[in-house]
Amino acid sequence: MKKFVILIPPSEGKKKGGKGSSLGKASKHTEAIIKKLKDPDQNWGKVLGVKGKALEEAVQSNRQILSSSTMPAIERYTGVVYSAVDYPSLTAKAKTFFNQHVRIVSAVFGLVKPVDLIPDYKLKIDKLGTDKYWQPIVQEELKGAFIVDLLPQAHRKAVNYENGIAVDFSFVKNGKKIPAGHHGKHIKGRFIRWLAEHQCTDPDSFKNFKEDGMRWRDSEFIKTVG
Repeated sequence: MKKFVILIPPSEGKKKGGKGSSLGKASKHTEAIIKKLKDPDQNWGKVLGVKGKALEEAVQSNRQILSSSTMPAIERYTGVVYSAVDYPSLTAKAKTFFNQHVRIVSAVFGLVKPVDLIPDYKLKIDKLGTDKYWQPIVQEELKGAFIVDLLPQAHRKAVNYENGIAVDFSFVKNGKKIPAGHHGKHIKGRFIRWLAEHQCTDPDSFKNFKEDGMRWRDSEFIKTVG
């Protein structure tokens, strides 16, 4: 059986601090990104999309990636998807499945396992050319695997795989299909949790996932609204 990999995005929101030791050093691929993050001539307000105190904190975090304390990625990321997964409440068996099959696509670290220790940082995948940078690296790591792609469009530009399915979450409103947005992120998180709870590695079984009126159709979950 082919290796089964579920690709999910990181969250912009991240928990601060950590009790884990600092990285000290990183892979040559991450080191290249860290070097870019230390460029004093870069317009960081524009790149990171924040200003004021938030910008100061983000720049500091990025400059201390190798020396900052760490925590498991599944604890570091705090967005809607991760809240909906609710990893701490999964059974031991479901956590094992989650840790074995889920990979997070990070602008700084590439493919990240849920249990990998990472520091706080701020960088979107579509900035500093990181999407194009990671694509061949991630492609090599995913070679031979069947991919369940739960990534937003920006992150999909950073991956390339031979065999898999890209899953979307959409609404149909007034006969037109539109992205499910924030609600779609919540449903995505619940779907990831469902995959772990049911140890699901068969796309034909995705139709059995039902959450808040979402129904499986071809390669997406759809709900008719308003």
